[in-house]
Amino acid sequence: MRDSDWKIIYELHQHPSITKVSGLLYKSQSAITKRIQSIEEELECRIVERTPQGVSFTREGEFVYEMAEKHIRIQNELKDGLRKLREQNKETIRIGSAYTYTKYSLYDVLNPFSEAHPEISIRIINKQSNLLYEMLMEGELDAAFIRSDYTAQVYHELVDHTAAYCVTRDPVDLLRLPEMELVAYQTNQKTMGKIADWWRERFGTELPEPSEDAGYIEFAFRSISDGNKYLLCFLPDNFVNEYHLTLTPLLMKDGKPITRDSWFIYKKEKNRRTAVDELIRYVIKNVKIKS
Repeated sequence: MRDSDWKIIYELHQHPSITKVSGLLYKSQSAITKRIQSIEEELECRIVERTPQGVSFTREGEFVYEMAEKHIRIQNELKDGLRKLREQNKETIRIGSAYTYTKYSLYDVLNPFSEAHPEISIRIINKQSNLLYEMLMEGELDAAFIRSDYTAQVYHELVDHTAAYCVTRDPVDLLRLPEMELVAYQTNQKTMGKIADWWRERFGTELPEPSEDAGYIEFAFRSISDGNKYLLCFLPDNFVNEYHLTLTPLLMKDGKPITRDSWFIYKKEKNRRTAVDELIRYVIKNVKIKS
């Protein structure tokens, strides 16, 4: 008997209708009928009887169904066991990624690599860039995609630039910002340092204390959409403006935009694992911004 024959018997017992089973298995009713006849000829017994309500299994048919159930269960256990063994044999790369890089860029970057290297499993850790840098230095990560210049004592490849914006619900004159409420969100100190430098040049004072700490930047967008508030942040070119907010570029007095670099970083190691070397070569060839 074919593997597909066991499936026909199993499904026919679950759904005693040749019409129903033909739909489930994407076969014609005549093909299902012919296979049942072939099975009965091979086993030299009657398996099912046609009735007005559908099909009814004979005593021998019930025994064949029990065997079909076991066959399918063993098949599934075999496939599941082999899958688990393959997963165990996969080498895992631990990659850190800043939250906004994960949302807007990471999977477009890594999907081609994963497709080309099915033997490599990738684990993504999302944290602030300064924390990812520390984890890399402590050996908890193999590599990381970070925002801002946390690049001391590591190899670093430039992978992106992002520009700074004032984000508000409605268009606003930036000179009015001191009269409005600043919303803060979780980011690294180097990013906030760039924002603070812009504020000091523009207003001659220190960046004001926020009226609200939204945590994740997504919550900050949601908060701003409700009222007279603003957010100072860096956004990628492919930012999806889900809340239809107003984005006003932040420029220095000389007209230059404020930008933040994004880096792929990895440690200076002699005995690096082959899988990590493969990832590094891929990023340098396909993702790194060529100077």
